[in-house]
Amino acid sequence: MKWKVALFCVFVLVVGTTGQVFVGAQGDDTPVPSTSDDLVKVDLLFVGAHPDDDSITTATFARYIMDEGKKAGVITATRGEGGGNATGRQLGPSLGIVREAEQRQALGRLGISHLYYLNELDWAFTTSATATEEFWGYEEPLANLVRLIRVLKPDIVVTMNPSSAGGHGHHQYAAKLATEAFWLAGDPNAYPEQLEEEFIDPWQPLKLYYGMGYGGAGLQVSLEVPTNEYSPRTYMTYADLEASALLFYRSQGFDNSYTVPAPTRRLSPETFALGASLLPVSENETSMFAGIDYGVGTAPPMVQLEVLPQDFFISQGGQTSVDVVFRNYSDTDLSDVTLSLSAPEGWDVTGDSVASPVAVGEETTATFTLNVPEDADVADIQQIVGHFESVDANGDSRSASKPGFVWATPPLSVQLQPVQAVEIFRDWVVRVGMEHLYTLESTLVAVGENATTNVPVILTNRSSEDIEATVNLSVASADITVDPASQTVTVPAGEEMTVDFAVTVPADQAQLESEITLTGTYGDTELSEVGMLQVVPATTATRVASAPTIDGDLSEYSGMETLAIPFDNIWEGETTDAADLTGSFSLAYDDEFLYVAVTVEDETIVSNIAPNDIKGHWRSDSVEITVDPQGPGVSEHTLTTFKTGIFPFDTEGNVQAERDADANQGLISVTAPDMQFASSRTDNGYVLEVAIPWNAVPGEVSSGDTIGFNILLYDCDKADAAVGENCNEARTAWSAWGQIQGNPRVWGHLTLGE
Repeated sequence: MKWKVALFCVFVLVVGTTGQVFVGAQGDDTPVPSTSDDLVKVDLLFVGAHPDDDSITTATFARYIMDEGKKAGVITATRGEGGGNATGRQLGPSLGIVREAEQRQALGRLGISHLYYLNELDWAFTTSATATEEFWGYEEPLANLVRLIRVLKPDIVVTMNPSSAGGHGHHQYAAKLATEAFWLAGDPNAYPEQLEEEFIDPWQPLKLYYGMGYGGAGLQVSLEVPTNEYSPRTYMTYADLEASALLFYRSQGFDNSYTVPAPTRRLSPETFALGASLLPVSENETSMFAGIDYGVGTAPPMVQLEVLPQDFFISQGGQTSVDVVFRNYSDTDLSDVTLSLSAPEGWDVTGDSVASPVAVGEETTATFTLNVPEDADVADIQQIVGHFESVDANGDSRSASKPGFVWATPPLSVQLQPVQAVEIFRDWVVRVGMEHLYTLESTLVAVGENATTNVPVILTNRSSEDIEATVNLSVASADITVDPASQTVTVPAGEEMTVDFAVTVPADQAQLESEITLTGTYGDTELSEVGMLQVVPATTATRVASAPTIDGDLSEYSGMETLAIPFDNIWEGETTDAADLTGSFSLAYDDEFLYVAVTVEDETIVSNIAPNDIKGHWRSDSVEITVDPQGPGVSEHTLTTFKTGIFPFDTEGNVQAERDADANQGLISVTAPDMQFASSRTDNGYVLEVAIPWNAVPGEVSSGDTIGFNILLYDCDKADAAVGENCNEARTAWSAWGQIQGNPRVWGHLTLGE
């Protein structure tokens, strides 16, 4: 009679406190064996650099967790111990404890309990992933990230922009590590000791997204997730859910801007670029779980489709093989599976695919030959498309597509010599097989006013014959000249050569950004590249025989050149008029010091930094001075520079200084004890006089040298700012570009007069 018990078994619904519905069989007292996956497996995983970086995905994760029942995890490289602190004086590891507590509260608000740290150091703001790597290393954080992905087993990994458009160098490097770990976690040959000694298995996530909230220039939006819609479970907008979580990041001042209900500016969609996918791809994604929870096209969910060209760069007239791989990880057997490959018009694809059954858990591959025409377009990356057709058990057609990418190259290529950061990024995308990101980093050239700068052009001959080419360089701004504008050269077979063009910027040229166009012509072929030329200010420091007294009296600088920092030389924030924030400065030097005399017009002077809290000069009224002794544009990051932030007045009225984001951070009394500084109030602001000792500046400088230099003004107009509060609202500079404080390439040019 046991069959009767089974037949009439009654199922009961048990509703938990979270609203989840549990199904159980009455009278079945046999526990279901549990595995570690029941505890730790997640569907979504965000990888960032600091607590609060997850803010670029908060509304999206809220949607998937609250209303679609997904589990999410967050991995953060640091604990944010190098950031600001609006709630106390803690710094370093102590601040890291505070920020970890904030992050756990914020994520807990969304139901995220899986939070892990890579235990790396949040050392300062930088725009360089390379500098970040110097502090964090490579193998250890990458191995730790691979381990976490293998244990947490996410289907989707979301991270930040790996290019310089991602801004903060910590963000860039965290995204680079996440990208590499995305692929390495599924490779049994990567970190095999984890498999052998820790008894974990490879795990390959299915999709990788780059969140664009902290900078997405160059990335193509593939998914927009609305934040102004209401969560049916909570009856709050996803923007409100986001704000209710992010306001816990109070040490960073998030509680001032993330309020409930969310203001209109917070109701914009969160945007993501699809970096990699093992699944078919739809032209207009509406969910990260496309291809996972439901199929793309008419394909069943969880089928995989990959387009794998043997070569990304293919010469005109050349060919390469392309594998189209289909894996059936769906829940249904498929028959008559055929694979195909399409290419741009004029390109030729040869090869065939024999229809075959592919049962659940099996795969099939077809190899095609891609032939590139002699006149193929070489200006842009080209898209090739893999496609599968099949029939399911019901006789219904099942199909979907997936793009791949290749780039046709000419026998002779011409390019503006990329700056070091661009070259590093391009080398990385090739090394990790993410070549379709190659163009995220465009070529940038910085030149100083009233100066002539050589702009190198690289010519590479990949053919077996010498090639004669004519190379032209032009600048959109009519005031900037190129001499000669055209050169004809012969590039030997199989060799690379460099041709220099002299670009001259007139005196008093305003800071500007202008297109610089390179064209190369040989035979019937014309090539071109467009980069950006950035003009930065330039000046000369007077050599003095008698050192000025550092006392806040600037009369000793009378007769020297005075350079202006207008109120509209904004690189971040907003100013209202000249009375709000205007600066000027003069420079001198001798064998011992660089002397800087700064005058600031500021109608509201705020002195809310205590004498025992001299750090984070950007929090209040302050002046930052930066020196790159390596030369203009030489340093790829600030670790080879000198950077000091000076508070003209602390809460007791005394001038205070620190070093920030260079290789020797901390109080000036410790990091540059020979530095001298003084300040005094004026009727409409204050003056600051500084003597920077050359012995504190890394590298050697001599009379006649030209170095990188900048002065940046930080302004807070909140007269009642709390002690220690981050009230900065405007940032101007002599050379004013976005994130200029961390980018020596576009600091001004300073020549030490002889």
